[in-house]
Amino acid sequence: MDTKNPFDALLEAFRAIVREEIAAAMANGKRPAPKEWMTAAELSALYSMPKTWFESRGRSGDLERTKPGRRVLFKRRDVELFLEKNKRSH
Repeated sequence: MDTKNPFDALLEAFRAIVREEIAAAMANGKRPAPKEWMTAAELSALYSMPKTWFESRGRSGDLERTKPGRRVLFKRRDVELFLEKNKRSH
């Protein structure tokens, strides 16, 4: 005899609500807020620059960084300010 889990209905209701919220957000053109703290790999993908560029600027102290655990994180706003301050016109 197959016994039903009493929480299956509740779990399915949660899933339906989440699907509705995601669909509504996408229909309104809302995008998730950009991340404030990012890894060198994420910054590399965002700015199309080598990951090592961010890592070396962090080690030299040009870019502030933090290491709350195993990952080194950079504040996106600080990276953008550094890039703006050090841009060159070609």
